[in-house]
Amino acid sequence: MKFSDFSLSDSLLAGLNDVNFREPTPVQKQSIPIVLEGKDLISTAQTGTGKTGAFVIPLMERIINSDREGVKALILSPTRELATQIDQEIFAIGYHSGISSATVIGGSDFSVQAKALKAGVDIIVATPGRLIDQNKVVSIDFSRLEFLVLDEADRMLDMGFLPDMKKIISWLPENRQTLLFSATMPVEIQKLSASIMKNPESVEIERSKPSQQVEQRGYTLLSQQKIPLVKMIFKELKWESCIIFTSTKKGTDELQRLLKKEGIKAESIHGDRTQDERNRALNAFKNGQVPVIVATDVLARGIDIKGVSIIINYDVPNNTDDYIHRIGRTGRYDKSGIAITFATRRDSRTFQEILSIKGNSIKNIEVPSEFDEKSGFSWESGFGSASEVARETSHEEKSSPNRGDSSSRKGGKHSKVQDKRSAGRNEKKTVTDHQTEGSSDSGRHQVAAKSDEDPALARNRGKEDKREKSRGKKEQGKPSDVSAQPAVVRSAPRSVIIPPVIEKAVSRNKRTRKPSKGLFGLIKSYIPRFRSQ
Repeated sequence: MKFSDFSLSDSLLAGLNDVNFREPTPVQKQSIPIVLEGKDLISTAQTGTGKTGAFVIPLMERIINSDREGVKALILSPTRELATQIDQEIFAIGYHSGISSATVIGGSDFSVQAKALKAGVDIIVATPGRLIDQNKVVSIDFSRLEFLVLDEADRMLDMGFLPDMKKIISWLPENRQTLLFSATMPVEIQKLSASIMKNPESVEIERSKPSQQVEQRGYTLLSQQKIPLVKMIFKELKWESCIIFTSTKKGTDELQRLLKKEGIKAESIHGDRTQDERNRALNAFKNGQVPVIVATDVLARGIDIKGVSIIINYDVPNNTDDYIHRIGRTGRYDKSGIAITFATRRDSRTFQEILSIKGNSIKNIEVPSEFDEKSGFSWESGFGSASEVARETSHEEKSSPNRGDSSSRKGGKHSKVQDKRSAGRNEKKTVTDHQTEGSSDSGRHQVAAKSDEDPALARNRGKEDKREKSRGKKEQGKPSDVSAQPAVVRSAPRSVIIPPVIEKAVSRNKRTRKPSKGLFGLIKSYIPRFRSQ
């Protein structure tokens, strides 16, 4: 079947030909005829199956055949990126038909959007929050609106847009055609559809499950092992582009910085970024300027990026639906892809739910606890060889008898240096002691020859002689290398007169050589100074 079989206008067929739309996808085959007949529609289809074309193409055909006065269609989308993509598709397909559209999304220039709405357009593509803000200023005229589309309705529900959706719907005419597209059908969405739709037709293209074109793997690991494993996966595989999903905005920025430090070009995108920043990052990724983009779930749904080689769930998705949407960014349009999920111990419950998706197959691999940047890794053989090498190395270190010898050899150098230093200190101390003994002996003989010495000074010298004798006895009792030193030959006493100043200095130095401890020692150290004054 071809698009020409739907009896579309020539201008629309020309636009489809420009974007290389030749044959409709299954969801388009079933949805387009229902929309062209003017019936309400509820469509649940797997992501990446061409849902956008399933409502954009028939809507544009209906608008071409209408009076073209006022706003004819309103398309609500959960994210800015998806809204922008829908608007781009409308522009491309409707280029030859002259259909106009405007995006009303957060993060973009408010005044520019207001001017476009005042000028008048055929289709408004909007996110709920910004549309409510614009309507307060512009007072958009929806009186001629004929079509309402709720795209990714379950996602808008998850993001808390249900009250905003109900408020916006209250502005619209009741006599309209309503189209609801959703990957899943929660109870709240079923209630909403029942209240706003009239006898809707249902199209269901296979309940959500991962594409068979995607090779799925899970790695159970420690948090600190994630970055080394990402680097090794990039080295092992042939790839062109990769989306890495995280669960938090802060985590997105931190991971981007870590990848840049590792020499991997990466951009990040999340809800706190301005629209210009988000557009620049997404365009750089689409154009191949940056091979890696780190994102929250704002990129998980509806965004059509061609040729994504790898999807990495750096953080485990919150539920199975989010998992399916994330990995749906690769393996699109019958192309193969790889989806990898990192799971830590705290993610075990959610990861088990993902592993148990009916009809799905995930190869789960346990990462060895010793795995790090220095370990080996192979996409085909995994960590088997690397872990064996690590275990053998650790076993050798434990059982090797030379282990102690090696450490002692390392310590040998250190101990030799210490021995040399201590020996040097001992030599210095020995020489000093001998010099002191020599000087004290000569001092004693010199003082003995002096008959007119001060009696007080003589008493002090007597005490010092006793100290020297006791110190000599202690040193004789200690083992030392003094015996190896040449014997000190003391000369016979000579009658040499020493000036009183030098005599006092020698006496004072002897007293202070070995001070007493404690407060008493401190007081005692000052006594010789007072005596010498």
